[in-house]
Amino acid sequence: MEKTEVVIVGAGPAGLALALSLAKLKVHSVILEKDLQITRDPRGVYLTHDAVRILWDLGLGDSLIGEIGYELITTNFHTTSFANKPFYTLDFGYDGYSQVLPNAVLHIQPKLEAAMQQKAVESSFCDLRCGCTVVGKEQDGEYPVIQYEDGKGVRRVIEGSFVIGADGKKGVVRKHFLEVSAGIKQVDNPQYHYDGTWVAANLKLTVPTPETHPDFPLWKLGFDPEAVYDLFWPRGWHFCCPPGKATAAGRFGPYEERLWRHEFAQNDWNDSMDAERLLWEHITPLITRKTDGSNRPFPSGEVTYPRSCIDILRCRPFRFTHKVVNKWFDGRTILIGDAAHVFPPFGGQGIASGLRDAHQLAWRISLLQRLPKPDAALRLNLLDAWAKERHQGVKDAATVTSINGRLCNQGDTYLFWLLRTLLRLIRYIPIIPSVPEFPMLSSETRGYRPVEGGFFMPEFGGGLRIAQIYVESKHQLPILSDELIRRTDTVFTLLVIGRGDYENMVAEAQAALKSVDLDQSVLSEKSIRIFLPDNLLTPSTSEVEAYFPTQTQHLIDLGIAVKSDYSASNYVQRIGSATRFVIVRPDFHVFSLAKNTQELVECLTSLRQRLR
Repeated sequence: MEKTEVVIVGAGPAGLALALSLAKLKVHSVILEKDLQITRDPRGVYLTHDAVRILWDLGLGDSLIGEIGYELITTNFHTTSFANKPFYTLDFGYDGYSQVLPNAVLHIQPKLEAAMQQKAVESSFCDLRCGCTVVGKEQDGEYPVIQYEDGKGVRRVIEGSFVIGADGKKGVVRKHFLEVSAGIKQVDNPQYHYDGTWVAANLKLTVPTPETHPDFPLWKLGFDPEAVYDLFWPRGWHFCCPPGKATAAGRFGPYEERLWRHEFAQNDWNDSMDAERLLWEHITPLITRKTDGSNRPFPSGEVTYPRSCIDILRCRPFRFTHKVVNKWFDGRTILIGDAAHVFPPFGGQGIASGLRDAHQLAWRISLLQRLPKPDAALRLNLLDAWAKERHQGVKDAATVTSINGRLCNQGDTYLFWLLRTLLRLIRYIPIIPSVPEFPMLSSETRGYRPVEGGFFMPEFGGGLRIAQIYVESKHQLPILSDELIRRTDTVFTLLVIGRGDYENMVAEAQAALKSVDLDQSVLSEKSIRIFLPDNLLTPSTSEVEAYFPTQTQHLIDLGIAVKSDYSASNYVQRIGSATRFVIVRPDFHVFSLAKNTQELVECLTSLRQRLR
């Protein structure tokens, strides 16, 4: 019988993210995907801030912007139509999340999956098998065994140390296996309930020109084709609230693709209705204009974007709900992505939550594969801590979805008007220079600290997510600070926050590691990284490269784009100026902060005890 370390069922974004995350940690996986080809219909289009960060960490950074999608700068909330001026705009162009990468990307999912599949194919740790249908699951003692039919209809069997269900909300792992054997189901989230039917369309747009549409009236007013496109299909993402049908719409994918997602509520849907007819009824008033961008009336009266320039790629009803599993795993079989939770499209949290599931699960599986004698108790503790953290993560994602969904479905309210007015006023108080309005900002800054039983030390500041800035060294041009974590061979990284003579601190960290005697795959002297927040390089004989924050002007001089309020001090602000040592998990979350060597030894000792 064939054996591997991890069997992943499903090669969507969550399954591929897990495979790539495991590969970084040198864990082998076999990915079984039932389809021979990637589904060409774009489904999810939105990637939120930490999802972008995770994909960068997995090596997708070079293609994410430009080839797969574009950076979203604003999300706009309108009354009735995106032709109307928004009553509220979320600006994603500033550094509210303390993340130098884009805070949001609107992408083409098939292109994202193709890029992720290519990464998997290139990795010696990933074995992607398409056209494979899973038909059964058994146990060989402690380990799960998967039965599947390959693309030629041949029945095959494979055993894994772990089986991961990443095969969607109707996938076989949960619906056919875990629901029967362990009672695992997707249930309503008591924090946020939504159940509605929407018509969702993907549109391929072409731009009219004087040659193709000589009678189009805006040519006489000096409009060129691109100006026409921008007027009728405005940049950004748009939520439109009543009166009228609740709507979510906007461009997605690279600019030159000219794709538009258009979704609107149709809660009275029945199968006798014609989705395309409803689409034209709904969208025609939204792509009809009486005035230009400066609100000057057109002499010709109403102008509608030519229907001949709109190609419907897909238009059909979808039932949008929010549900989450009542249990995330059973033994060595684990659920991630849409197999574990589903969201309505108001917060862009579907794909993002699946990426978080995968990224935060991979290092735990790596530990269970690397450590010499991982028993059932350790496996239960690691997976239970993961499930508790992900429960909080889904709760935070549901909060964002709820806020946006309430605005989209109910419209502006007096309470919301009062809240955003207060936020604007606070920004004028000198001691509070900026109060970002991002819905997920509070969860970003606190991380998993509210979670009881997470894999971190709350008494030592653990659970928060570390900020992202640009850093450089004497021999290294600016890189993302996440690279300090990526470039280690151990699961965890020990950051030394050096001030003045940092060599003594490095020696103290090395001595602390030796005294605690952690397994070398967990944390070792080779995984020490030095960060100098004060940008003071002193002569050193240390073999460990020291990194310091790259200043904004230097980034500009090098042609590296940064947000207008980028601050190199974000890194230290997040962890606290008194911190001298940071134990960092591979998923950017902090296990513990230590102010001195004594606290470091205590934190290292706790880490060792948790892994026994």
